[in-house]
Amino acid sequence: MLQIVKFFWQICLLRQSPEGLPSSRFSTGATFLAYLAITLGVAAVTRPDQSLSTATGTIAIGISLQTGVTFLLLQFKGYRYRFNATWSALLGANAIMLLILLPLNFIILNSDNNTILMFADSATWVCLGWWLAIAGYIYHKSVEVSIFQGAVIAFLIEFIGVIIAFNLFPR
Repeated sequence: MLQIVKFFWQICLLRQSPEGLPSSRFSTGATFLAYLAITLGVAAVTRPDQSLSTATGTIAIGISLQTGVTFLLLQFKGYRYRFNATWSALLGANAIMLLILLPLNFIILNSDNNTILMFADSATWVCLGWWLAIAGYIYHKSVEVSIFQGAVIAFLIEFIGVIIAFNLFPR
């Protein structure tokens, strides 16, 4: 298990590509379950005011969009056989990023010091850029688009997911 986490970390550092992951349904399912557990845990800890149905619905929207767009993009480019490895790479790298963002979210939620808040907010924006670079790199390696195009695809997935979630689960 530690080797898989190290591999996802290497993907986050843009040193490995998704093709190094097993393309089996079992490994994709295991990665999905781990991602789901991390995402639900992070949502429960950082957004305790949200109901379980709202958190689950928001997560389901994001996962569904990412899965659908990734599958359709791979299908369009003729690389459907790369879906399991690509989706596993996206989920695993996203799980790592969520764990990196967890302490920053705690600072944003619980600190009154403006300097620390400004640092945490800035670091969160850096992590967003890092995530877009990671996702762009994964799409670049899997679908043969440029890293910038892959980052734009990832940004649009996140942006549309947020819009849908805010419309379906108003705060």
